[in-house]
Amino acid sequence: MERIDLQHDVLKQLISYSENLIPALQGLIKEMRTDRKEDTGEYLNEVITGINWEIEVYNQCSDIINERSSYIDKKTMITAVNNLGTTLGSGDYLLVADCLEEDFLPFLNKLTLVAKMIVFDN
Repeated sequence: MERIDLQHDVLKQLISYSENLIPALQGLIKEMRTDRKEDTGEYLNEVITGINWEIEVYNQCSDIINERSSYIDKKTMITAVNNLGTTLGSGDYLLVADCLEEDFLPFLNKLTLVAKMIVFDN
């Protein structure tokens, strides 16, 4: 299998995964702001694991993603990751929720959109 075929396969997986991750992230943001539960921290860790997987997919597929569009700026993504690390370190769920909403929801939505463009437009 060629690299391009593998990239297309993983982007297909990402599209499917995002259908669950994005609503989970939206629910988590709401929960962190208004209705924290005993397991909110565990839920946060699971969602961050999912975000990390999508970032890894982006890194592995950035060549074909960037040839199609300039939707995703790598510097912006790196800043978002650094912001998340800082806000997580603060322990302030409201700051973490803001970071997830402002930095990662747009990233995940853009990544899913460009993945669909690549997978379905070929």
